Amino acid sequence: MALAAVDRLEDKLAGYHAYHATRADLLRRLGRGQKSRAAYDKAIELAGNTAETAYLTRRRDQLG
Repeated sequence: MALAAVDRLEDKLAGYHAYHATRADLLRRLGRGQKSRAAYDKAIELAGNTAETAYLTRRRDQLG
């Protein structure tokens, strides 16, 4: 399962916004909206530029 593979990388990539964005997308696809939202929030917090922040915010807000 892709989510399990991503989760195994947490120790090495927890400070990298793309890790959390990838995790958020996988959780969204699995229908885990609340966990997906939390992962998007973390990705937004770590994002380094306004374009990335805006994109991640739009994706998070699509969760409803």
